[in-house]
Amino acid sequence: MNDPVTGVAMAVVIVGLALSTFVTRTSFLLAGSRLRLNPRIEAALRYAPVCTLMAIIVPDVLLHGQGSVDLSPLNPRLIGAVASALWLCWSRSILGCLATGMTAYSLARVLL
Repeated sequence: MNDPVTGVAMAVVIVGLALSTFVTRTSFLLAGSRLRLNPRIEAALRYAPVCTLMAIIVPDVLLHGQGSVDLSPLNPRLIGAVASALWLCWSRSILGCLATGMTAYSLARVLL
């Protein structure tokens, strides 16, 4: 039941994923000028990239070991994330945000 996918089955999986990606992306390009979404839906879709990014980052920052949540002030990932967020709110500089977050994270890892 848990055998690895090989050979023809792997090719079918790759082609199927490529086809589904192609169809979903080109459908918006082809129908984009003809299809008008409700303004509320358009406004909601503007938040989709931020929500996706948060869904990737938050578990990595807060979960450690066997899935336990680490909200302690000694969590270096949390220190880096908070420093990044504060810098971004203060300056609106993405490059500064990355540098501040990585510096805070690195220092926390070394010093804690």
